[in-house]
Amino acid sequence: MTTHTGTHEQDDVAEPAGPERLIYFSDAVVAIAITLLALELPVPGAEAHGDTGVAHFMREHLTEYVAFLVSFTAIAMQWLLHQRLFRYATGLSGGAIRWNLLWLLMIVITPFTTKLLTSEADAFQIQFIVYAANQALTGLFFRLAFADLGRSGVLRPDAPRKVVADTLAWVDAMIVTFALSIPVALVTHWASVCWALLPVTRMALQRVTR
Repeated sequence: MTTHTGTHEQDDVAEPAGPERLIYFSDAVVAIAITLLALELPVPGAEAHGDTGVAHFMREHLTEYVAFLVSFTAIAMQWLLHQRLFRYATGLSGGAIRWNLLWLLMIVITPFTTKLLTSEADAFQIQFIVYAANQALTGLFFRLAFADLGRSGVLRPDAPRKVVADTLAWVDAMIVTFALSIPVALVTHWASVCWALLPVTRMALQRVTR
């Protein structure tokens, strides 16, 4: 005797989470980090008298203003690269979410490492290495997040390879540039000059990969 239940059992298949919430959350965190970065900028107080006093104050704090521009540029580049690549995600993997959160952690602590870099503490190597490591790890975690999307099969198949390759080349260049500046800081206080070579590093990496 055959029993017919009249129903069909179906396995529950978990749909991949949509990437929109992660992208919007990342945008918000980046915006907060940039805001905190600006709030750390020194502002002349009552001790700066007249135009001459304000100009003198700003000259004295030129290092902080330059560091702000460097960090703003670094965060802005990370955000632009994130927007450029995560638009091709059709879902999210657990690994990508975890790496993306670590990426955001590095973004969030950038105002702190920027302040540390320009503080009056007499510990240049520690100050520089902490900042450069912060930026190198930001790029590395971004790279790992996007790689996990590819391994998990949640990238659009029509994602333009050239756009992806060019974008990842910038990520790799940021990782390498900041990482290489760390050993340079052990021998000279001019290690930050290495950061200006970012476009050169990108071109060199592209030639190597080709």
